Amino acid sequence: MIDYRSRWQRRRRRKTKVRWVIIGGAALLAAAIFIAIALLSRHSVVWRYHPLLRGVPYFTADAGKLLVAWSSGMVRTLELATGREAGLVEYARPFAFWAAPAISSGLVVVGSDDFHVQALSVKTGKLRWKYRTGGSVLARPVIDREQVLIGSSDGYLYCLDLPTGVLIWKTDCAGQIAGAAALVGDIVVVGTTAGRLVGIDRGTGRRLFMVGTEAAVMGPALAIEDHTVTVGCDDGRQYMLDVYKPQQRRTIEVGGLLRLQPIVDNEHIYVASSSGRIVATDIEGTSQLWERDLGTVLTAGLAADDECLYVGTLTGRVFAISRHSGTIRHRWELPQPVVGSLVVSGELVVAGLADGQIVALSTVN
Repeated sequence: MIDYRSRWQRRRRRKTKVRWVIIGGAALLAAAIFIAIALLSRHSVVWRYHPLLRGVPYFTADAGKLLVAWSSGMVRTLELATGREAGLVEYARPFAFWAAPAISSGLVVVGSDDFHVQALSVKTGKLRWKYRTGGSVLARPVIDREQVLIGSSDGYLYCLDLPTGVLIWKTDCAGQIAGAAALVGDIVVVGTTAGRLVGIDRGTGRRLFMVGTEAAVMGPALAIEDHTVTVGCDDGRQYMLDVYKPQQRRTIEVGGLLRLQPIVDNEHIYVASSSGRIVATDIEGTSQLWERDLGTVLTAGLAADDECLYVGTLTGRVFAISRHSGTIRHRWELPQPVVGSLVVSGELVVAGLADGQIVALSTVN
């Protein structure tokens, strides 16, 4: 007589055993993935700063301090080593800051969307002067020789006296300016959203040249040699321009929107695209050394130390990438998209998050 009940029980026990083997295997796989992620992001958070008002943070490191301007209209000074507030009186305005401030001679200079360029005292946070342009000021200021160079969405590049805010000259660039200018000797170069690279005589404000690109220029310009400047464009090309032969331009094909800060040393140029690609070339931009596709939208950086490049992503990650090979050296997982600014100082990487937080990460194992 066939014992159907026993056969059914044995079959059930076998199925249960297989089920537990599958569950156990899945648990081991999940644990392995968790450990791998933990190893990649094992570097610790040194400090966090939570602002009173939410907003995208833009900041600059200077002399052991972090000067932060939020899109909520607040400016604070933090101790770079600890994240503690460092004496700048709370300063909040009903307008937004959309670029990192510049610091020089005891003044913090920053542009805002109420059309003004403003200078605040580093010690007190009090307004020292402000200058009204004809449009929102979304570009980062550049300070050199006691002069402030800054572009506005009214299409003009302004040169202001740093101590007083008095206008020295302004030049029509025939397009809105969203990125920082670069100084190459006595020539200022800036890009415009109308797809132009404009060269201006630093002493007089006279326009020297205007070179067209294939799309808007939203990123910062950067001097790379005695007479060469590089700037990224929304056509996916990084332009290399000799300021004495501006029509003889060269390009590096990267793809995506090139709005992040490039990094330049004596031998190499490193360019990051919003599409997730980072490309390293020689200083001439003619020979590619390596490229890395991170497979995610890049939203902050580039920053660098002697060994690594650092970049933040929309998915809340900060990557450290070898400057020599393009391999991923470290990765941090953060709870919010990394936006605004990303800076490296000593053994810290400081990142801004979409909810306004600022997080300092240790680069030491």
